[in-house]
Amino acid sequence: MKLPNGYGAVIKLGGKRRKPYAARITTSWTEDGKQEKKYLGYFKTRQEAMKALADYNENPFDLASREITFADLYERWCKVKYKDKPVLGIYTAAYKKLEPLHNMKFSEIRKRHIQGVIDNCETGWQSKSHMKSLCKQIFTYAIDQEIVATNYASLVELPTKAQSEKHKPFTREELQKMWQHTSDFGVRIALILCYTGLRPSELLKIKTANVNLQEKFMRGGMKTAAGKNRVIPIADKILPFISAMYNPKHEYLVTENRKPMDYQKMRQQIWERSKILQSLPTKHLPHDGRHTCATMMDDAEVPLKIQQLILGHSSPNITSQVYTHKTIQQLIDAINRI
Repeated sequence: MKLPNGYGAVIKLGGKRRKPYAARITTSWTEDGKQEKKYLGYFKTRQEAMKALADYNENPFDLASREITFADLYERWCKVKYKDKPVLGIYTAAYKKLEPLHNMKFSEIRKRHIQGVIDNCETGWQSKSHMKSLCKQIFTYAIDQEIVATNYASLVELPTKAQSEKHKPFTREELQKMWQHTSDFGVRIALILCYTGLRPSELLKIKTANVNLQEKFMRGGMKTAAGKNRVIPIADKILPFISAMYNPKHEYLVTENRKPMDYQKMRQQIWERSKILQSLPTKHLPHDGRHTCATMMDDAEVPLKIQQLILGHSSPNITSQVYTHKTIQQLIDAINRI
């Protein structure tokens, strides 16, 4: 069957090839009337090559974009999303784990490629979730740039999330030891997490402008609709720590040389360097503070609705996230019970 003029062609290449069929198009004409051609790709069957040719004619794309690699697009995505700010540590770590994709042409990456890298990665469920999330965001950007038409990363399947046993609340004995060494900055951070219920990443994103020392609360939170922009009561026990960190000249409460700190740096430079935290019977992770807060509130018989507001958990009993003065005082009174 003869194809229309200007449609392109499918040819069979000579020799023994794994993909002997090529789809090509005419991109321009020389001054002496000769065609300048470029190949869309190479395929195992004529049908596959014809489909590629049909797809191109239905939705033409810039052939130069077909040469862009995963690594190239990651760099572009970082510049667009973060501009001059540092890329989140979870994404730089996820990018490193996706190394087998780095030099692949982005237009040729399919679900099976991403799935294979994630399945073969010897890491936990959360890290694999970050890998998928990063790929989804880069694919979304690639679709916007008309480099691809399908977000194959959204089709990737994560393994069943096992019940985590790595997060363990601090014991009363451990808390008592920490209270005896509050000059240790790592201990102060741990106690802030224990008495606010904040996730470590949420604490690092608290802006100084959202800290109200006089009325003893902060605003912040992330991850869920119920968790975002919630009121975080400041317990009397940790108010001196928050006050010492508070500097109106800094954008964020927790900083490193006046710049925001990401989770990896906080864990490596503060948490893991604390001699007191590292000397405890259990080697705790920063997220253990949130579990500790939930446990202590439960032990203190804090009403479930108040616990949910403090931790940012959604509940069918909470129809709106409206914090009146009375509600804020209830949160402060509750956190002071633990």
